[in-house]
Amino acid sequence: MAQSHQRYCPNCGTPASADERFCTNCGFQINAEQPFSQIPTQYPQVPQAPQSQQQIQQAQQPRQYYQAPPVNQQVPPYAQQPQSKQNPIVEAFAALGLLFLFRRSIRTGYTGRYQRRSSGCCGVITLLVILAIFAAIGYSVFRSVGSSIRNLNTVNSSVSSNSELTTQPPITTTKINQVVTYSGVNITIVDVQQSKTFLDDHISQTNGMVRVNIKEQTSDSSGSFIYSDIAHLILPDKTIVASLNQQQALGPNAGISRTNWLDFPVPTSDKIDQLTLRLGTDSQVQISIPLTGKANLSPYQTKSSTPNGKTQYAGLIWTVTSASSSLSIKGKQADKGMLYVTVVLRVDNSTSTNFSEYWGDYVRLKAGDTTSSSDSATNFPTFFAANSSGQGTLYFAVPQGNTTYTLIFLANTASGYSQATVNFQVG
Repeated sequence: MAQSHQRYCPNCGTPASADERFCTNCGFQINAEQPFSQIPTQYPQVPQAPQSQQQIQQAQQPRQYYQAPPVNQQVPPYAQQPQSKQNPIVEAFAALGLLFLFRRSIRTGYTGRYQRRSSGCCGVITLLVILAIFAAIGYSVFRSVGSSIRNLNTVNSSVSSNSELTTQPPITTTKINQVVTYSGVNITIVDVQQSKTFLDDHISQTNGMVRVNIKEQTSDSSGSFIYSDIAHLILPDKTIVASLNQQQALGPNAGISRTNWLDFPVPTSDKIDQLTLRLGTDSQVQISIPLTGKANLSPYQTKSSTPNGKTQYAGLIWTVTSASSSLSIKGKQADKGMLYVTVVLRVDNSTSTNFSEYWGDYVRLKAGDTTSSSDSATNFPTFFAANSSGQGTLYFAVPQGNTTYTLIFLANTASGYSQATVNFQVG
């Protein structure tokens, strides 16, 4: 009886029957001519890349560990640990790229059983990396939206600083009842109120506010200004604060009478009678009103006179019926160091010839050493018919510090007019 021999797969060593041509474990083709008793003792191994002599020496050297410096010692720049600012999405895609390179190397280096196992493993890792990418994208979007929400909450908190208060804190009121004119608008300072905050002002601060209640009255011109630009409070320490909010932000239109309030951020420790309201920009004549209710405002009041001075020019009689000096006219505030002189002029033409001349060509006002043309606000008649009378108003911007003025009618050789003058005083 012939002796039976056990067959083994020369690739993995798995027992095989005599009629099997392929290994049931690894699929390797079994060579029928191979001796049955031969059992493979070595199996294919993953080839390792050869190491250079330098790499072997580096591997044999002991590892060097970083030692933290003492607490009071500054870490030199070269020893500082850099902080990664890489976007998580970029890192995820980089990991995915390395995964595909790794997978390709495995396919190239292995065969048989190792190839099938690596394929399944790589598929699982690929799925995990894709999920990580979507997680990174979601995290990035979440951070962006969260930052926007935090910024919006900060703005809302700043704007609605008094939203937590439901009851109006106590208010202290000081009566003023004084009147000034700014940019042609008569402004009456009715009273001044002080409180921790004002609930009817949606941007009122909560550490102290002062409210100036005013009445405004205009005639034939509008107040062309913005209160946040021209209204300031001077505090006891000389700090200047602008109006934070107003009931009516713009100056009133022509022919308007209304009430208004101006709110200022002022610490509650500063008392009302220590404050000064200032109207006007830095380039204008400014009006300062101490909020005591007893301030001397005469330097800011209009001064008037009725000279009735006469002269003859171009055969007509010219009479200065009234004159005044003020810091503003018809919606305009005088520039710093200047004031406006208003001249009301009556004209009697008893000749048989019409008079037709542009006022800007022949009339001037002399104040001290300065001679000025009439301001653009002037709307003086340019025509006086024969045997008629009329009047008009002239405005001049002149330097402050004068009370004596001379109205000059310029000579016109072409028309045969000789120069004429009228002297008058204001104040």
